[in-house]
Amino acid sequence: MQILQKIIALLNEKNIPFEHMTHDFVHRSEEAAKIRGSRFEEAAKALICQADGKIIMAVVPGPVKMSFNILKKEIGAKKLCLASPEDVLARTDLTIGSVPPFGNLWNIPMYVEESLLSEEYMVFSAGSHYDSIRVKVKDYLSFVPATVFSFRKE
Repeated sequence: MQILQKIIALLNEKNIPFEHMTHDFVHRSEEAAKIRGSRFEEAAKALICQADGKIIMAVVPGPVKMSFNILKKEIGAKKLCLASPEDVLARTDLTIGSVPPFGNLWNIPMYVEESLLSEEYMVFSAGSHYDSIRVKVKDYLSFVPATVFSFRKE
């Protein structure tokens, strides 16, 4: 089953309303927001990272610049960096820019930047550069196991 179908099945199983959007190819969250017709603040970037050799996922709102130093301190890692495109593909079978914020689908620990919680909705890539899902943030957090804290407090 493709990731998009897994996400849709999971949302339906939890009775969570969502909107599935198909659109032209997008790679970056700012261009995605324009094509989706959504606000940039609602964009949820799923960043696959290497933390001391282990894979983790950081979910960050579109306009927020990820602070590797903060995340490193929060999780107690000595070394933290973005995973290579090859590592992302090997772990998720997806390319960078198409990974949805569902680390639980791959048994990847997740960390969600708290400013995402100030938005009513979030919109994210759903397994391809042509599919996105829009869902309420509170609904997403009700069933996705994630640690929430601020990546921006330096």
